[in-house]
Amino acid sequence: MEVNDLQFGGVLYGEESLSFVGRDKELEVMHRHIAGERKWLHIHGQSGIGKSSLLRRFTSELEGRDCFLIDGNRGIMHKEDVAGQLAEQLWGGERISTEQKNDDFIKNGLNDAIQSGLNIVLIFDAFEKMRAVEEWLSVWLRQLNKDVKIISAGRHPLTGGWLRNGWMSLTDSIQLSALTPFDVKQYAFNRGISDNKAQSQLIRFSGGIPLAMTLAAEVLIRGNKSNRFDRNEQYRLISILMDELLSELPQSIAHLLEAASVYWRFNEERMAVLLDDGIIKEFRKLIQLPFVVLVEGGWMLHDAVRDWVQEDLILRKPQAYEQMRRKALQQIRMEERVNPQLRNKLRMDKLFLHEHPIVRNTCFLGYMDDVEVRECRECDLPAIQSLYHRFLQHALPFLPGERHLEGIIRPVWETDPSSFFTLWKQNELIAFYGMIPLHDQMLKVLRNEPLLQPLFHEWKPISNAYFLSVIGIEPELEGQTGACVTNILINHFSVADWIIDFTCLKEWFPVFELLGFERAAWADATTNSGTEYRAFTLDLAEEDFLAKFDRLLTSNLTEETFAHTDPAKGIQDLKQILKEWASLPRNLSLCDSYNRLFPHRILAEVSVQDLGSSIQQDLLRAINQLSAGDDRDAILGRLLRYTYTQGIRPQTLVAERLNLSPASYYRYLNKSVERLYELLNGEEK
Repeated sequence: MEVNDLQFGGVLYGEESLSFVGRDKELEVMHRHIAGERKWLHIHGQSGIGKSSLLRRFTSELEGRDCFLIDGNRGIMHKEDVAGQLAEQLWGGERISTEQKNDDFIKNGLNDAIQSGLNIVLIFDAFEKMRAVEEWLSVWLRQLNKDVKIISAGRHPLTGGWLRNGWMSLTDSIQLSALTPFDVKQYAFNRGISDNKAQSQLIRFSGGIPLAMTLAAEVLIRGNKSNRFDRNEQYRLISILMDELLSELPQSIAHLLEAASVYWRFNEERMAVLLDDGIIKEFRKLIQLPFVVLVEGGWMLHDAVRDWVQEDLILRKPQAYEQMRRKALQQIRMEERVNPQLRNKLRMDKLFLHEHPIVRNTCFLGYMDDVEVRECRECDLPAIQSLYHRFLQHALPFLPGERHLEGIIRPVWETDPSSFFTLWKQNELIAFYGMIPLHDQMLKVLRNEPLLQPLFHEWKPISNAYFLSVIGIEPELEGQTGACVTNILINHFSVADWIIDFTCLKEWFPVFELLGFERAAWADATTNSGTEYRAFTLDLAEEDFLAKFDRLLTSNLTEETFAHTDPAKGIQDLKQILKEWASLPRNLSLCDSYNRLFPHRILAEVSVQDLGSSIQQDLLRAINQLSAGDDRDAILGRLLRYTYTQGIRPQTLVAERLNLSPASYYRYLNKSVERLYELLNGEEK
């Protein structure tokens, strides 16, 4: 199924009574409004946030009131356009007289209806498209009886004339935010998506934005029986959503959004490093957009919007993204040098600028403010045991009877209560983790756990060592708390000289190595049901985590800058990767080299054990694309396939097969790698 083939009207509005979820608070506000004193309620929010759906649900719930809709999407250029829509609903029929379409006649009709005891609500949808009649509408609405209630919805808050001439005292407003993970899960269930993995994928991709949620659900239901998005489907959805978001914004705002997506938190100074002065002049307009959030130290794009913009930027302009990312990282490091006291506050900003998409996308599932960290109390133990079990059931294939490390939670707490920390939001437990000190008393407890037998069979005493493995996150909030939990954990690393991480969450396997952890295969283990656990160690005795991470960033930045500013070096690195084609699935060094050359081409969801195979598939797609091109590219594509992916030897056989002399063969071989490098970089021929 092609996403572009979807009939969006049917997708968005079909069976809406069954698929509408959430918005209870907003609906309550709307019902209170029409029963209250204020004349006008304005609802605003970004494109795709569900304003029209909310209006339709509200009107379906109205009893004892006459409701009239003026839809800005039908084209409002003159006052007659508004009057015409109202006349159709007031008088009905195909033959409406000129008098009935007169705005004064309609005004009098509405006022007379109120006097006769009717309850009337005027609803304006797509209010931002009514600017052409704004001055007239402001006067006309004031002439309506005070008991005519008005509800409008648009992308932007009321501005300009609506804030003058007395309207301010008559108007309330609410901003629509994203749906909660619980709402998205309920929507998925209503649409027949019951698989936990698919529901989690829907929560993560949509970010609670109803348009994204609806489109993504259609892909899962109609087009993909395995309940997964392939890469092409994700990019089609992103393209549709970006087009919708940016359709009415000037090009300068689009450039500002691209630059903002490179940063985790941005401000005008940071943006000025990436863009010219002419665009920066529009910064004020950017931060007034409804999906830009004010935070400490600047602003943030809404998680879902930032992900869409960045994915789209990387796909269309990979080199531009890389240049901006390097400049942004240099800016953050400069801020740290100027203000060393900001080192801890800037760690997440630097982590978000990591060269590898696996790190960026795993560590930044979302961020939540006002989270309180507490040491675990005895009364919390049942709750964290339940949370641990539910989180692993959510994150892993369900295996009956699989308890993982749940059995050590209480004994560890009884030995040392400071081993566990709980995270609370508005007095609700949302996550917990264990940083378990490996002192003598604790070792006696942990040695009783079968999964840890390989670890302690090889154990040699290490001072100030900690065990990091037991963690739980409320499944419905995983997409909102990822960056928050990561930030708190990194902060906690400062107490340790040595950490061993022991995890069965495969998405974290490559992340730990990319963040400076070392593999500790000697401690790996497997549960009775076959779930694999891998161990990673982090030595902080001589260098704290932030210093180690900064050194890795600096080293990789230098290598990456050289590779991108010197295409000849990049071409040579690509040739080496091709020469060792057969070893790619087992050679992490080659995989890292490929990722530094083409970081935009590898999906974050790819696990470390599948990374080499994924790179082989990516190379094959590019080579096949060359082979399907014009005559010259076709020869180059075949030459690459015969020489590297099929490994035909001696190479004179390849030359004979392509009817080339040995000298021409080697000349063409060099040209083929150059052409492949251009294609992988997204450069035009």
